[in-house]
Amino acid sequence: MKGTGTVKAIRGEYIEVQAPRESECSSCGLKDSCANNSLKGGQTLLVRNTIGAEVGDYVEFEFKESDLNRGLFIVYGIPLLFIVIGAIIGSILEFRFNIKISNLKDFTTFVTTIISLSVGIVTVMIIDKNVKPYSYTTKIISREIIKPLL
Repeated sequence: MKGTGTVKAIRGEYIEVQAPRESECSSCGLKDSCANNSLKGGQTLLVRNTIGAEVGDYVEFEFKESDLNRGLFIVYGIPLLFIVIGAIIGSILEFRFNIKISNLKDFTTFVTTIISLSVGIVTVMIIDKNVKPYSYTTKIISREIIKPLL
């Protein structure tokens, strides 16, 4: 996927790029149905500064879709997997072993699903904490120096 943005800060060998949402999402197949309103003002990305960009430069960058897909799986797939596992465990406990927390039908399944979802969310948080902040590779393709009008 490709995107464009303006360099806002330099952090050693990395730069902060403020990228408007439209440029990042233009090639996404789900852009019309996405409800992520938190990105309306844009997103700040840390990008390795391979071309010597400076604050105020307009740059074009590219990142692998596999990195995006990996992140999406971690954020959405792991909790979903834990929900399914919790529902299966709850159903087995309730219907095969006749273990019931309450007289309500499927309540044991509901409780084990909620507990399992909580474990899935904690798992995602642990993965997020342990992933290196620069473990993905985003490269800058081009740079345009924007000079102020006098």
